This record gives sequence, C-alpha cells and structure tokens, in this order.
Amino acid sequence: MSKTIPRLLLIEKDPVCTALLSAGGFELVRCETLAAGLEKINANFYDLIIMDLVLPDGQGLNAFNQVHAVAPHTPLVVLAEVECEEIAARTICVGAQDYLLKPQLTASILVKTVRKTLDRHYCQMAHNHEGFLLQTLMDSIPDAVYFKDLRSRFLMISRALAKKHRLADPQQAIGKSDADYFTKPHAEQALADEQTILRTGQPLEGIEESETWPDGSVTWVSTTKMPLRNQSGRMVGTFGISRDITKRKLAELTLAERTQQLHKKNLQIEEELRMARELQIAMLPQSFPAVVCGPDQPAALKFYSFYIPSGAVSGDFFDVFPLSETSVGIFICDVMGHDVRAALVTAMLRALVGDFSVKATDPGQLLTEINQALFKVFRQAGTTMFATAFYLVADVATGKLTYASAAHPDPLQLKRQANKVEVLTRDPGGKKGPALGLFQNSIFPTYQRPMQAEDLIVLYTDGLTEEAGQNDEIFTQERLAETILELGALPTKALLAKTLEAIRRFSGHLEFSDDVCLLGVEVKQLKSD
Repeated sequence: MSKTIPRLLLIEKDPVCTALLSAGGFELVRCETLAAGLEKINANFYDLIIMDLVLPDGQGLNAFNQVHAVAPHTPLVVLAEVECEEIAARTICVGAQDYLLKPQLTASILVKTVRKTLDRHYCQMAHNHEGFLLQTLMDSIPDAVYFKDLRSRFLMISRALAKKHRLADPQQAIGKSDADYFTKPHAEQALADEQTILRTGQPLEGIEESETWPDGSVTWVSTTKMPLRNQSGRMVGTFGISRDITKRKLAELTLAERTQQLHKKNLQIEEELRMARELQIAMLPQSFPAVVCGPDQPAALKFYSFYIPSGAVSGDFFDVFPLSETSVGIFICDVMGHDVRAALVTAMLRALVGDFSVKATDPGQLLTEINQALFKVFRQAGTTMFATAFYLVADVATGKLTYASAAHPDPLQLKRQANKVEVLTRDPGGKKGPALGLFQNSIFPTYQRPMQAEDLIVLYTDGLTEEAGQNDEIFTQERLAETILELGALPTKALLAKTLEAIRRFSGHLEFSDDVCLLGVEVKQLKSD
C-alpha cells in the first residue's frame, strides 16, 4: 500500500526552502505573500505550513497569528533571518511546532525538521483521537465503567456511574473507593474481588452481584472485572464494566418465589388428589351382593370389574346394589371431564343412586329422578356439565334384564349357548334418553330383554370404544363385540382381561387415553332353571 505524500505550503518571499525540500519527497505549494498564503489555506488542506516571519505584506508575530488563526490544527514551522529568543518563544507558545534560522538551514536540517514535525503531529493526532474516543465512550455508554489503581481507588469513571453515585462530574470520584458509596459488606466484597484479580491476574467475567446502598436499597449488576496493565505488561490496577440488571433480577427472584409457592401448591394439590382418588376408589363396590335363586343355592350372578382412571381422579363410576334376594341394580356412568369437578359429580351420583334406587320402580324412573336433581345443582352452580349413564336391573327370578340409558354406550350381551353377541339397545323406533343434567324434563324409556344361564352382560364406558389405533382408526363397539365373541370360551375374568389387552395392542400403548370402566355380569343360573 502506498503512503500519502505530505502536502506542504511554503510562505516565503525567496525560494530558499523550495530548493532545499525539492529532494525530500514532498508535494510543495509556494506563495510569496501573506495574503496569497491565507488564500491558499482557505482553499486547500495542507499537512504542514512553513512560513517566513518577514513577508512583503506581514511580519513577525502578527503574521504568524493570522496564519495560525485560519489553520489552528495544522502544524506550523516558522523561519527567521536573525535569532530572536523572544520571538521564538512567543511563536512556540502560541502554537508553532519549531523555529528555524534561515542562514543556518541545509536540506538535511529542513527535511529532518519537517519529518519530525509531521511525525510528532500525527502521533499527537492519534493520541488525541484515542482520547476523544475513550471520552466519548465514557460519556455516552449507559453502563458503569471504571478504572482503579492498585489500592482500588478510582482513576476514571463513566458519566453513567457518576450519575449512579449522584455526582455532578465524573472527576469528583477520582481518588475515592467503593467504601465512599456503598455499605461496608458490599465495599469489602468488591475490594476482595479486585485484590484477587491483582494477585492472580485472572479476570472475573459476567458475575452477578447485589449492590447494597447506604439508604437500604439494593440493586443488581452483571459485572466483568479485568486486570489493568501498562505498556510493559505490569499490573497497575483494575478496570471493569457493570450493567444494571435490577429489573431482570427482581423479576427472576419474583418468578423463583412464585415457582416455589406453585411447587408447594402443586404438592398440596397432588396430596389432595391422592386422597380424592383413594376416596373415589373407596366409593366403588368393595364386594358384590349375593343374588341367589333360593335357600342354600349358589350365587346366581357373578360380577367382575376393571376400573382404570387415566388421571389422578376419574369421571367414571359404577355401583352394584341388591334390590331383592333375586334381583340386583347395576349403575354405570361417565361424567364429562377427568378433573376434580368430574370426581365430585361421581360422588353426587353415588349418593343420588343410593337415595333414589329405593323408591324408583324401574330404571327409567331412576334416571329421571337423578337427572332432575343434577339439573338443579348445575343450574344453581352456573356450570354446564353432563354425565352419560346406564342403569340395569337383572332379576334371576323372572330371567329379565330391565334397563334405561342416558346417552351411554350400549352394553353387550354374550350368549354363550348361541355363540353370539347382542347389543342391549332400544326397541324398534325407541330412543335413548339424553345425557344427565342437560335438560330438566328429559324422558328415559325403559326396555327389557331376556337372559339365559351362561350369558355375560358387559357394561363399559366410552374409554374402550373411542381408543384410537396407530392409523387413527377407532376401536368401535363392533370391534369390541367381535373381540368378546372371539374370547367367549374363556372364563369371564380372563375374557375381560384379554379384551383390555387387545385394545392396548390396537392402540400401540399401555395407557388408555380416557378413563376406563369395564364391568361383567355373568349369569350362572336362573330360578326357572
């Protein structure tokens, strides 16, 4: 890369310097009068001006001052015919870079003087520029920047740090330390950090620290502290930069506190849910009623149940209760949702079934009574909830199944003697009742079907028939009926367990996506047999 050729302006009446500088490698512009020189300065830029103090239209300090006034940042070398210490001193004092006597000039002296003057000027410019950049940084950066000596006293601080310390001028901090602005614990910690840096030469980068102030307030900063070295590499102090992170830190502390509170609350909720689950399971039948055809007869009905909640608590529920020595009531329901509200509604249903089963003469009447009670509660609570339900009465004396549905999946009847599965559905043209709790005056028709020895009645919630397979297929009621028929020769408990395994294989995972309740009622014998 080629260097820029210095451009010199010579203001002299005789071409003495022009001849001496001709071989110096400079670009020379010469004029013979002060006026011409001033005109050249106003029109062009020059790296150096050499002027004679005796010109046709100006002399001495007055002429120098005119040139210096129009080119205050351009180095000036003055020439004189005779030595005059007073003139030399005064011109140097007001801005001249050097003072030369024309009778003593040689090409070597003049070229050397010009080069030294330019080098000195360029060095001064670089120094001034670096100082300007540093001062601009220290005046403008919003972070706290500081330089300290070996005793951790401030050498220089940024204007932002001065403002933080409530100082009108950053110079007011020079010679002071953190102990003059912070509480003793924080000042001692800062001093210890800086002494560690001076001892090890290792910086502290990106540390977060709290600042405690005499008025009791606390701020937070992210700080980097470094060793300060001179040109020879010797440590002469420390310097650092701190960014205020008080807002972020307070937000983090608040978040941490809320997270801790939430964790405690979650633990409390988990404990409450555990207790709710235990209570909900305790509400399920712990044993099943003995239904017999007569004295000293074995059980005419046998019951099998599988209850698999998908969450901590479940919206599924079933109950089996005796109506007489030869008949039993079987209730199964699925409340909307899987949360605590659903679990509470199942508890309500258990109580309502217990209350109304005594006086309800048929399944449709029982569902009607329960629906009206639920509708009233939901309306008073201002909430929209519902439950599907199926109520079945099995009487071994009459050999009849009597039932009513509130939008619940239809149970299946495995007739082992005929090797087929039938759906306990409505009579031709008949309808199911709507879900419980939605409408006040809903009607729930009651239907009947015969049953035979060896029959198996399978009641379930929709967690079985809405399970999705790997290809988004659904394990429908038809699939369930086919599975039960295929497994029909197995003992009932094994049949139901294998049915659940088949659904898990279909879905490709062990856990069900919804609550599952599966209840089997096996007919061992009828009174008429």
